[in-house]
Amino acid sequence: MIEFTAFYLIFVFCFIFPPSAFVSAGITISNLFDSWLGSEDLQFVQYHLARTLTTVVIHSLLPLGFFGGVLLVEGLDQLLLLVQTPLGLGFLCLSALLPVIAAAKVFSWWTNNWNSHPLVVSLTVYATNGRHWNDVASEINAEFRRIDKVTIRTNPVSKTVITSSWIIKVEPYAVRVAHQNHVTLELENAEEHDYTPDSQTTQYLWVKVEQLQTRKKLFSIRLNAMDYADMQNRLQRSISNVRGLLINQDIHARFSKVFIEEVSLNPVFQTQEEMDSCLGCGVNNANVRLVRRCLPSEDTNGCTPCFCRPMWCIHCLSKWFSARQDAEHPETWLSSRCPCPTCRSPFCVLDVSLVENVQNM
Repeated sequence: MIEFTAFYLIFVFCFIFPPSAFVSAGITISNLFDSWLGSEDLQFVQYHLARTLTTVVIHSLLPLGFFGGVLLVEGLDQLLLLVQTPLGLGFLCLSALLPVIAAAKVFSWWTNNWNSHPLVVSLTVYATNGRHWNDVASEINAEFRRIDKVTIRTNPVSKTVITSSWIIKVEPYAVRVAHQNHVTLELENAEEHDYTPDSQTTQYLWVKVEQLQTRKKLFSIRLNAMDYADMQNRLQRSISNVRGLLINQDIHARFSKVFIEEVSLNPVFQTQEEMDSCLGCGVNNANVRLVRRCLPSEDTNGCTPCFCRPMWCIHCLSKWFSARQDAEHPETWLSSRCPCPTCRSPFCVLDVSLVENVQNM
């Protein structure tokens, strides 16, 4: 009995908070009920509506599953001895009551056409001007199918998805939705942990999401500091840091900031041409042009002219530049060269110009 109880407790914990081994083996709600839940990529809102319902029901059955396991493994005699004790009988009654409560809750959502489901309630807030929550769901589904979304995951059971217009926090029993135009974001806290074998510190940040007008807190996002730059680049609003928290970003994010500061000191390239979307991220408009400013030299590895039209934004170009440098010598990155991502002509930071659109030249 003790051995089975310990085994079942470990199994339940791993089933609710699945480690990589359980995920690989497919022992998760999403994998076990994949055919019924549908596709997250095609119908994001409908998928998570069904997933949260399934999670509530299946998790409510786990305590009752313990008694079924005792019957199969230990036999009927052990089960009868267990339920004859006050503690065992009380746990059995509670285990039988939980699925009833879960089923009643799901039934109430269903009879109300899902309008009282927490996910639908959050969508209804944005269903203004005679729109239905299904219209808002269709917008979210369309944006989730795009490749420019950012997904941040810090634990096995929850994740944060940031699309061009929405901030979505996915949890086991709920999905919280906020429109970027209606919220403000603020750094709430920073915590550091020594997880790695070489005792390197990993920093995690807490970002508070509040309603813009009422300042009501909607939810918080926990993310690795290494994901902070990707999150900030995808947001329409900057994350305020009124507490002055220090953020430990990786070397590429720090270099990108310095690279952009150096480029801003270079002469601006003026053009009347309308800029297309960046080939790298597809979110920002292309806003840089390579113009050789290095003096011609006999060095075969020197900068060469680039005749490409602006096709990249400064953020993507900075990431491209740092990704092609010597990782062991970051002190040389700013003075080094890099091939153009389009024509492969070598250039340095002095050759990068921000594009200024001039209507009447």
